[in-house]
Amino acid sequence: MRNLGLLQQGENASITARYRFQPSVFTTLLTLLLVGIFAALSVWQYQRAAYKTQMAQAVMQQTAQAPLNLNETSVDWPAQRFRPATVSGYWEAANTVLLDNSVHQGKAGYHVITPLRLADGQHLLVNRGWIAVGADRQVLPSIPTPTDGVTLTGTLESPRSKPVFLFGEMAADTEGNQRWLYLDMAHFAHKLGHSLAPYVLLQTSESADGLRRDWPAYSNTAGMHIGYSIQWGAFGLIVLSAYVSLNLRKYPSVTSKETL
Repeated sequence: MRNLGLLQQGENASITARYRFQPSVFTTLLTLLLVGIFAALSVWQYQRAAYKTQMAQAVMQQTAQAPLNLNETSVDWPAQRFRPATVSGYWEAANTVLLDNSVHQGKAGYHVITPLRLADGQHLLVNRGWIAVGADRQVLPSIPTPTDGVTLTGTLESPRSKPVFLFGEMAADTEGNQRWLYLDMAHFAHKLGHSLAPYVLLQTSESADGLRRDWPAYSNTAGMHIGYSIQWGAFGLIVLSAYVSLNLRKYPSVTSKETL
């Protein structure tokens, strides 16, 4: 009779599953940290994509404009970055500097920066082009520079800033010669004894100085940054999904059935 009762009781019961979400404090904090990091990286890459898109639009807009005559027209900087320009003046060759760590087609070299003095006394820095280091790094290259007046064409560009790998207050001309690590406009103006325009002119016109002036075209990498943004966002979702699945536990529960 007892076995019969147990059998009847089993027939009148069903086993169901209940789920409980029981994460630990550590896994919760770790998940919040990782999801926050991945979300921040995703937003950062999206913002980089938006910036690159704006830059590409600015390049297209400015390069399509007629060249500015810098002897007659003031520059709206930085709104007119990438704008073609022409200028006439005289080289101040004695103040030429060589920007180090400038690689062209896989070869080490320098960007040659020379001040140009305009007729009204203003000074403009011109990136005249690239030259290779040479066999002996201790021997700085000699750049032929006309003493007569010159007329140049080029593109308005920002000066090359201090590299991120230079920590502390390392001076641009720390070697004490023409070789500079980066273009410090304030320091250059101080040594020159004249104020400088906040931009440089990338020379595109030909000159018999042996320098390379095949400047790279601006590359819009917005698509790459969008891909990175999606990637970081996906990593965050993976971490969140793992957190939920690993902490959701299944427990059996027996419920009775009513007999008819």
